[in-house]
Amino acid sequence: MKCLRSVRALILVAILGIGSGGFVDGAQASDKVSGDIGDIPMTSSSVETFDGAWIVQKATDVDLAGFDSMRFDFVAGTLYGSGPCRSFKTEFGPDTQNLMFSPFNVGGGMCDEQIMITERDFFQQIRIVNRLEIDGSDCLIMYNFDRPLVWLKRLVE
Repeated sequence: MKCLRSVRALILVAILGIGSGGFVDGAQASDKVSGDIGDIPMTSSSVETFDGAWIVQKATDVDLAGFDSMRFDFVAGTLYGSGPCRSFKTEFGPDTQNLMFSPFNVGGGMCDEQIMITERDFFQQIRIVNRLEIDGSDCLIMYNFDRPLVWLKRLVE
């Protein structure tokens, strides 16, 4: 019974807008693409923002020690990636905040078993990415929702 009263009180607060200047007055609609979600800054980016070559710096839950040659090339909505053993190609879009990948085309040769296992674990991380952002230090971060998965630095040639 006490819980039911608490729920009713919350509904009343929401309807009256106590503390926020009114329920309707406090709500604002916006067509703005950028903003913040929690502590994660959101930026307005198109898929072309990421075009070019990037070098993988680190990945969540995957030890990339000795994987110096991990490179990604973004070209107008297509991602080409290469690791020590294999490479992949996938298309992505429709935008960088609601990202989906097409099935990955993976090719390449065989390597040491442990390297192939690590590479497989890394490629599995990439498959669940659904958002891309460039942070203030020009680092590309690939997210699965709010969880950062992969960090890359732009290759300057």
